[in-house]
Amino acid sequence: MNYLKAFIISSLTFFVPIKPLLFLVGIFIFADTILGVWAAKRRGERITSRKLGNIVPKMLLYQAAVIIGYTLDKLLLEEFILLLFNIDMMVTKLIAMTLIFIETLSLNENIECITGKNIFQSFKQMITRASKLKKEIKDI
Repeated sequence: MNYLKAFIISSLTFFVPIKPLLFLVGIFIFADTILGVWAAKRRGERITSRKLGNIVPKMLLYQAAVIIGYTLDKLLLEEFILLLFNIDMMVTKLIAMTLIFIETLSLNENIECITGKNIFQSFKQMITRASKLKKEIKDI
């Protein structure tokens, strides 16, 4: 029994460095689900437990992808990637960034359905205004 306990603790300890990435991916999935429900209500769609149940496999698959990426990083690729790029957990971070980007696109669709505004376009307009303001201040 002590060996099993030691194995479980060792396994969990191995994954401690990716805890923030797993948490961040989970937050984006959760936010997308909440806004997805809101957008569905706005469109007049019926919300069923079957649709809401899709969050479980999505969460498991996304978290598993990050965990598998981390395992590949640590056990196979770490020395090679550190030698070439000097970036720790590069594959893990790329996987997490890709999943977060996918969720961000979905969040944007839901926000656009709810408010009628595209967050990417709004961000682009804000950057344009800020650069114009900076230029005006520099000219003064």
